Amino acid sequence: MAVSQPDDPGDRDLQSQLVAGLKTVVGDDSPFVASAALRLSFLAIAAATLALWVASLIPAIQNWNNPNEDGFSLIPVFYATLTMLPVGLFLLAGAIIGRGKWTARARKALFIGLALLCLVIAFKILQFFANGPDG
Repeated sequence: MAVSQPDDPGDRDLQSQLVAGLKTVVGDDSPFVASAALRLSFLAIAAATLALWVASLIPAIQNWNNPNEDGFSLIPVFYATLTMLPVGLFLLAGAIIGRGKWTARARKALFIGLALLCLVIAFKILQFFANGPDG
């Protein structure tokens, strides 16, 4: 009678095989684990960046069937899709998953998102002063 090894795949039950397969696909063997405060900050910055992305869609939607539209209302959508959308999605994934490679990516996206939000706020302040008190 042969003695089976504990690492023999035939001895594992289906649940442990699925968990092992999921860990190899997701990459759960990374040491990064986000605390609750870090996950909350991921969620807050993700909400802000995704809100700015949605706000960039408003001019394009308002001028959808306007015959006088020259296409310049699509410029905010283009640049927000290149910058705000990926950062917001990485932060949202890091806030939901909270461990592994997604947390490592979300940490990097957190600083990029904060820099982009500060840049947008600085441009809005400059726009306010350039327009003067009358708006």
